[in-house]
Amino acid sequence: MKVQALAGNHDRSGFDCGVEALNLWFRQTALQHQVKGISRTFVATPGDARSVENYRSAGYGDIGETSVLGYFALASAYVLADDLAPKLAKRYPRQIPVTRLGRLAVRVEMQGQGLGRLLLADAVTRSRNAALSVGSAGVFVDAKNEDAARFYAKYGFTACREQPLKLYLPMR
Repeated sequence: MKVQALAGNHDRSGFDCGVEALNLWFRQTALQHQVKGISRTFVATPGDARSVENYRSAGYGDIGETSVLGYFALASAYVLADDLAPKLAKRYPRQIPVTRLGRLAVRVEMQGQGLGRLLLADAVTRSRNAALSVGSAGVFVDAKNEDAARFYAKYGFTACREQPLKLYLPMR
């Protein structure tokens, strides 16, 4: 499997993560936002023809080299220190530049196999690398529900003050 920037040749129409809002955004908006510089979307695809063969022999008959197994989107943003948990807020000025993890989704039949964890690790790594050139104090995410919030919390994200579905991961 490889993770790469979304391009026009990726099969967005075949992607289904089970959440229609995430599917629609990916199919209809992700590439437009990328072209306009609003966000960057990265997709996990089979690495090569041999990987496709492996997926197909494992029962995933509709997967091809351009099939999207999962994706995430990153954008620049800022948050207010008052929104963060008090122990974090005191470290920052009023407005904090962050990298927003706008969306993260995995194909329904691939869920529960660790792909979400790998995509999150890639997103955090890309965010940290970008922060070496452009200021960003951390990664901020709006979890879609409590299950998603627990997923992010497992990897060090802290819920924001009075908003448990908004989570923050400091870069340092």
